[in-house]
Amino acid sequence: MLFIESSKPSAAILGLLPQLDKVAHFFAFGLLGYMLCALSYQLKPKPTIQFFSMPLLVVLLTGILEESYQLIVPGRTASLVDLSADLLGAIFAIAIANRTSFLNRAYRNSAPKKTTF
Repeated sequence: MLFIESSKPSAAILGLLPQLDKVAHFFAFGLLGYMLCALSYQLKPKPTIQFFSMPLLVVLLTGILEESYQLIVPGRTASLVDLSADLLGAIFAIAIANRTSFLNRAYRNSAPKKTTF
């Protein structure tokens, strides 16, 4: 979906508010980062995901590819600021994923145990 969106000229609404495209990058790549964290938890359960981990690396590489792709798309430009927003979104997603995992473990550990007869 990211590359499909990058293949078109920027949406008109992004030009109405300054820096709205950076917010869009933050949330789009944050969502990607969160989904990669969820996949990481499923493949190898662990208490936390390190900030410098596979989800962050995949988001970084995807961001670099997307920004490089925008160099050849008419009406689009590549930006290091956009790539920074991508990375910040991923870091935020990893923090949220770790907090969600912590709260989920705390809830499971505090839930009353069912007894069977």
